[in-house]
This record gives sequence, structure tokens and C-alpha cells, in this order.
Amino acid sequence: MLKNIPTCMSPDLLKALCAVGHGAKIMICDGNCGINTLGNENSYRVRVDGVSGPEILKAILQLIPLDDYIDNSVRICNTENGIAAPGVWAKYEEIVKNSEEFAKLPNGIQYQDSDEFWSVADELDLVIGTGEEDIYGNIYLQKGVIRKK
Repeated sequence: MLKNIPTCMSPDLLKALCAVGHGAKIMICDGNCGINTLGNENSYRVRVDGVSGPEILKAILQLIPLDDYIDNSVRICNTENGIAAPGVWAKYEEIVKNSEEFAKLPNGIQYQDSDEFWSVADELDLVIGTGEEDIYGNIYLQKGVIRKK
């Protein structure tokens, strides 16, 4: 048993978060997303069914640093065809803003058009399938480094 690990973190997800290094591309996917279609043969794929996107985002941001070598280490895909912004986006924004990692985001969360957002689909190092019910409930993170203080 480990102390101070969020209860929604499975052993497989902890292992994958530890295994991927600086610059790792991570996608937290909603329940509609086919996680086996993302990434490549070397990608980690972990399911956390029954866990919402916001719950797993908050847990992950407690455990990993965000990449401060790029301007957009947290990204969300814009909706299309007049679909309203899902409620989960406000939850993601609140979690990110309240995390210690927020200071590394000079531009906050970046909203991207579909083609740009999904352009990293084959490059993902870790794909996490959640039970998030909101469509467009996917969020991209890029892992950074832990610096000496």
C-alpha cells in the first residue's frame, strides 16, 4: 500500500505515468473514445472505467509535472457542428487553475481545432480511457520535468 496516492489511480496507471518521461504525450479520453485506435505499438493504454475525466486529471496533476518547454502542454479539442461546450471543460479548467502546475501555463489551457488536436494521435505515449460521459471530454497533457528547488 502506498500513501498519498489518489484512490482512482490504478497500479497500471501509476506504472505507466512513471515509465513515460519528459515530453511524454498523454491523452485522457472520454468514454466514447476508442483508446485502441490511438497511439502506436509502444504506447501504454490504461482503462479506468467508472472514473470521470476531472477525477483522473486532478490525480495526475498531483503526481506529474507539466512541460514548461512548450506553450501548450494542456489542450482540449474545440467542438464542431454547433455542439455546445460540454460541462466537463469548466471542471478541467478549475482543476488546472487550482493545480501547482498552472504557473507553467502562460497561456492556460489551449483550445484547438479537431485536426490540430488529433494530429498527435499516433504520437501518444499514454492513452487513458475513462468513464467520462461528456462528449469532447478528452484532454491532452504533456509531461515535464521535476526541477531541484
